[in-house]
Amino acid sequence: MEFKIIEQKDSERWNMVWNLYENSFPIAERRKREDHLRACENELFHPMSVWENDQLIGIAFYWEWSNYRYVEYLAVPPELHGHGYGSQIIKEIRDSKHTIILEIDPLINELTVRRLQFYERAGFTLTPYRFMHLPYRLDGAPQELLILSYPKMISKEQHNDFLSFIDNEVRKYCEIPLD
Repeated sequence: MEFKIIEQKDSERWNMVWNLYENSFPIAERRKREDHLRACENELFHPMSVWENDQLIGIAFYWEWSNYRYVEYLAVPPELHGHGYGSQIIKEIRDSKHTIILEIDPLINELTVRRLQFYERAGFTLTPYRFMHLPYRLDGAPQELLILSYPKMISKEQHNDFLSFIDNEVRKYCEIPLD
């Protein structure tokens, strides 16, 4: 398993990564291509793709700052679900010196409960903090999300650091209304 940042000039692989991204997340939760490309220029953003030989087995887009790592996107192609790739990817991301933060949808159905269980098996803790995620696109709606952290539950101060980073850094790469 190899983590790589694929440049847009490697169009075949870049398109494979972009297609997995677009097919894995609802439109309101993902960036437009031009916003993603701008984010790729930020040294804090790590748009990693995961490969085994020449096969794309997943994506893990995350941000690193201070002693934090915010996992913004994690996806494995549907045909590879159940083969342990997601667990391997999250273990690689998790095993660092950083406090890892990620978000999931509220627990409203079997899929969202299974997603929470997946992260709990990987050692993540559901925090008592909630997060109102602003949409990445103008036509989207804010969505309340649950926050998980690793290796232990984050403090309120750490949660506030996370919110500040989202507001001051991540939001720069979302569709912004014209004034």
